[in-house]
Amino acid sequence: MTRSRQAARLAAHLSEVTGVRVSLEYDNGPRWNMSWADGPTCDQMHVHLAEALAGHHFPDMRDRTLHLHRGTSSRAWAARAIASRREGTLGPAVAEGAAWRRAHPSPYRLGISDLTPENHALLQHVERLIESTPYPDRVSAPEDEPLIEQLLTAGGGRRASEYTMAPILLNADRVPSADQPPKLRPVADKEPPMPQISADAAAAAEAEAATARFMRGLPGAREVATTGELAAILAKLPADTPLFLEDHLVAHPGPVDDPVEVVVAHLTACAEPVDPDDLSSEHRMRPALGLATIVVGHGQDAGAEFERDGVQPYDQLARAEERLGSTGDLDGGIRDVADVIDTVAALLAEGAKFIASGHDAHATVTVETSRLRHAADRLRNTASQAQQASE
Repeated sequence: MTRSRQAARLAAHLSEVTGVRVSLEYDNGPRWNMSWADGPTCDQMHVHLAEALAGHHFPDMRDRTLHLHRGTSSRAWAARAIASRREGTLGPAVAEGAAWRRAHPSPYRLGISDLTPENHALLQHVERLIESTPYPDRVSAPEDEPLIEQLLTAGGGRRASEYTMAPILLNADRVPSADQPPKLRPVADKEPPMPQISADAAAAAEAEAATARFMRGLPGAREVATTGELAAILAKLPADTPLFLEDHLVAHPGPVDDPVEVVVAHLTACAEPVDPDDLSSEHRMRPALGLATIVVGHGQDAGAEFERDGVQPYDQLARAEERLGSTGDLDGGIRDVADVIDTVAALLAEGAKFIASGHDAHATVTVETSRLRHAADRLRNTASQAQQASE
C-alpha cells in the first residue's frame, strides 16, 4: 500500500473516530498537514493520532511529520458566545478586556480598525473559549439553541462571521431570561441620510448655466501630462469649481496592447448643500472637475477613450465591487473575485517561504492557501450558473 493511500485511510479512520471530517494533505518532504473543522481540540486529536499510529494499519505514516490545524465555523462562535452569555461570564470578560485595552492603547492599527475595545474584548474572549472547548459548535444547553439560530440569522445566515455577530451581542436590547429570551437583531448601519437634491426650475437653470461655463473651459475630456497643462485648464474654470480625484484606475474591458497610465481631466458632477454650515440642508447639483487615471494603449487619445462607453475599474477588486454591487454582472464579478482570491493565495505562498517548514504557522498558512485556491476554482465554475439563476 502506498503512503498516499495510507494517509487517506488514516484520515478516514480519524474521521470515523472523531465524528468530523478530517483532511490529510501532503506538504513537502516528510511533512503532512492535517485539518478539520470544530470537533476535538488539537490536544485530543494528538491522542487519537497517537493511538492510530501505534497500531499496525498505518506503518508508513509513523515517520512522517504531521502538523495539526483545527478550523472553526460561525456556529461554533455563536454557540460559545451564547453559552458564555447564559453563564454570566461574557459581560465581565468584555468589561475587563475593554478596560485593559483602553488603558493600554496600541500605537498600531491592526486588523479591522473600526472595532471598539468592547468588540475586541468580546472577540478575544470567545476565541479563547473555542480553543479550549471540544466540539465548540455543539449546544451547551437546550435553551441556547434558539439564541444561536437568532444570532446566526441576524449576523447574515451562511455569511455570518464573528465580526457581524459581535456587535449584535453587544447591542442586544434585552438581557436573557427564562420566560422571555431576547431577540437578537442585526445592528443597523449608521449611514448618513441621502441628501435632498433641489429639483425646481431655478435650480435646474442654475446647474445648466454653471455647466455651460465649465464646458467653455474644458469642452471635453483631455489628457493632462504636465502641471502646466493642468494649470491652463484650471485658469479657464471658475475659481469655486469643486475638484474630485478618482480613487482607482479605469480602463476598457479586455487586453490593452502596450498599456500606459494617463491622467484625464473631465467633467463630473457633485451635490453640495445650499447652506454650507448645515450639511443636512437641501443640496444643489454643480459641475466639477474630475481627475482620473485611465489605462490605454500607447499613442491612443486618452480623452476619447475615457469618454467611450464601457469604461470600468481596472483593479479587479474594485471592478468586482462595481459588477456585484451595482451592475448585476455576477458572471464577471464572481470571476474577478476568484482572481483576487488567487492573488491572495499567491501572496500567502510567497510569505510561507519565510516561515520555518517545521513550524505550525507554516502548516496553517499552507492549508489556508490551498483552501483559497480551491475556493477560487469553485467560484469560477459556478459564475455562469449564478448569472443564469439571477435572470
